[in-house]
Amino acid sequence: MIDLIDKKRLELINTVCDADEELAEQYLENDDVTAQELEEAIQRSTRARTFVPVLMGSAYKNKGVQPLLDAVIDYLPSPVERQGVVAI
Repeated sequence: MIDLIDKKRLELINTVCDADEELAEQYLENDDVTAQELEEAIQRSTRARTFVPVLMGSAYKNKGVQPLLDAVIDYLPSPVERQGVVAI
């Protein structure tokens, strides 16, 4: 099971590295990525619209609702960070 987890984590890192140059450079230099660095790279990539995180859940017994809400808070920009809309 640990081998599968390590394999999937490496797959996630490689996918995020394709979308985020900063993480790619750091990964090539150190060959080690912390969870914090990975989360920041996902946040940058999501906000730049180059990466789309996918989460799974079920409405039955509210499985996966809290991780979805946490991902919205962690990865999407807040209304304060959003630039104003200019009408033509």
